[in-house]
Amino acid sequence: MRKECCVVEKKVAKQQRNVAIELWRFLIAFAIIGFHTGWIIARSCNGTNGFFMETSNWFFGSSEVLLIFTLTTGYFMVAHFKKKNQDKKYQERSASSRAWEYTWGRIKGLLPVLILGYILGVIISTKFFYPNYNFQQVCTMIINSAWEFLGFHAVGLRSVGGEFFNLNGTLWFISAIIILGYFLYWALCKNEDVLAGLIAPFTFIFLAGWWCYTGTRGAQTGWSTLGLQLASTNGMGGNATDQTAFLGFNNGLLFVLLGMLGGIILYYLIAKLKEHKFSETGTLALTLLNIAAGALLLWYTINQPTWFNLDRWTVSLLCILVIGITLLNKDYFTAALNNKYTSKLFAYLGSISLYIYMLHYPVAIFVLRMYGPNTAETIYSFWSVFIPTVLITILLSILVKLILDNTLYRKKK
Repeated sequence: MRKECCVVEKKVAKQQRNVAIELWRFLIAFAIIGFHTGWIIARSCNGTNGFFMETSNWFFGSSEVLLIFTLTTGYFMVAHFKKKNQDKKYQERSASSRAWEYTWGRIKGLLPVLILGYILGVIISTKFFYPNYNFQQVCTMIINSAWEFLGFHAVGLRSVGGEFFNLNGTLWFISAIIILGYFLYWALCKNEDVLAGLIAPFTFIFLAGWWCYTGTRGAQTGWSTLGLQLASTNGMGGNATDQTAFLGFNNGLLFVLLGMLGGIILYYLIAKLKEHKFSETGTLALTLLNIAAGALLLWYTINQPTWFNLDRWTVSLLCILVIGITLLNKDYFTAALNNKYTSKLFAYLGSISLYIYMLHYPVAIFVLRMYGPNTAETIYSFWSVFIPTVLITILLSILVKLILDNTLYRKKK
């Protein structure tokens, strides 16, 4: 009898899984492909205007909604901590031991695809983007970028010459998630109350406020040293030099830190809100807010609107609202997305979202170069590159997931 009850409980838990959040993760990964497609088309053109040869702004807003990935990462990190903390033997272990275990799990899940992403970047970019590289130069680049293959791109441990950033520089984001995951998980294990009640809200509010006030933002090519941001324009360029004062922090790392701390805060807010019984009016209000914020977010992401002129910090608030309400799972819209007909599809799309992110950049370069040299006279349209890039990236992600699930990630019976 007890065994039958356990089976029923497992089935109910499986049916109640919130897959709406996975759909959002997939949509953002999809949009990021669009952002980098336009970027690659622009910077590959040999015309005199360089980056500005491609005037399309399709999916340009997705550079801001990348915050969604960091919010969900922080949220599910705390969820993992809470689940594991129910084991008394687990609690008795040192904070560093538990943090290393958590980080190792992230490394096993992300490092194989991260390495593949860099390898594709080397092969495709040197063949199609920088065809003048010879075999010796490619080998030198790979060896000098060993730290990047190990996931340390975000802290500045990358190829000194800077070439490797152009091969698959988007992987800075994965690097930041792995690195920050260790320190934040350690802090959770060491003193959950201090992290959740002081460090997370304090850092989130004042770091975000500083960026908002100065009109800057976290960018992986910018560096900050004791409040001084080294960047050329709006935080989107510039690097530290040997003249940089004291200790510098990569702004991409700070950007991911900000999002993960936001996800930690969301976890405790949502846990409290889940205890509240919403009335019909309250549920309807949540639904309307979710739909309105989601529509604005998608509009901004796909083609930045000129009518609203949304600031990046307004977009960040929209990200927090959409992710928060979706994770709360009390509104009608989220319930509709969590239907039994599409739940498996949404769950699967979410499971390949980070694969899509890690593999799309070299694929976009490959697609563009298959058309031939890109010049001011023959510049290719956004959609002619974007559509095949999406199709190839999704198919490649599915293939990689299938291979890894049946080899490295195969669960022991």
